[in-house]
Amino acid sequence: MPNTATLTRHPVTLARLSGLAYVVIILCGIFAQMAVRGSLIDWQSADTTAELIQDRNGLFRLGLLADFLVFALDIVLAVTFYRLLAPVDRGIALFALSVRLVMSGVMVTALLAQTAPLLLLGDTAIAGQFEPAAANTLALTFLGLHNEGYILGLMLFGLHGCSLGILLVRSGYFPRFLGALMGLSGLSYLALGIVHFGFPALSGLGGLLLLPAALPEFVFAGWLLIAGLSRRRWTDRYEPAN
Repeated sequence: MPNTATLTRHPVTLARLSGLAYVVIILCGIFAQMAVRGSLIDWQSADTTAELIQDRNGLFRLGLLADFLVFALDIVLAVTFYRLLAPVDRGIALFALSVRLVMSGVMVTALLAQTAPLLLLGDTAIAGQFEPAAANTLALTFLGLHNEGYILGLMLFGLHGCSLGILLVRSGYFPRFLGALMGLSGLSYLALGIVHFGFPALSGLGGLLLLPAALPEFVFAGWLLIAGLSRRRWTDRYEPAN
């Protein structure tokens, strides 16, 4: 029997609120990655990228805010998942909490690099100290640094997913298949980073790893939002009748 201090009084509600936060994270993440960076950054041309960002500056700034919301909600999920899963194994739950918080710190630090074009492009005082071509190249370089930091953050998220998978399988009040899926997601994110940094010749595999990495998150978020968790099994395991 876990210490009652680790138990939340309303686990189903907390699970569903976690699901809502997770859905917002997914939607904002897709928007920032695909609608913003995917449409504004041309890795083959610093000049084209600079032109696109200046022409659609509002969209670029909106992407930054969307990313910030993602990382803020990641902190919320780190705490709520700990409250939901600490009764299973407090040590693993604390590791999952810690690694997700560190991931958020890495991601926010990487996001700082993405603000560089706001200073280097256009009519800013800093931009005026560079030749346009140099400013454009430097802006794209910082965007590249953001991309590398983002992948490092995903590797940390992979560790979180693996530990979350173990906890979900062992919980009894979440379906075991959710744990298996999140474990697969975590391993896929780890593999994505390992291939990117360690085996660049195999970079084409990155796209293949995105599906098993991302799809389980959709399933898990949807389950949390709609079903929450099994209150009966939670009660049977942690709140037996006197």
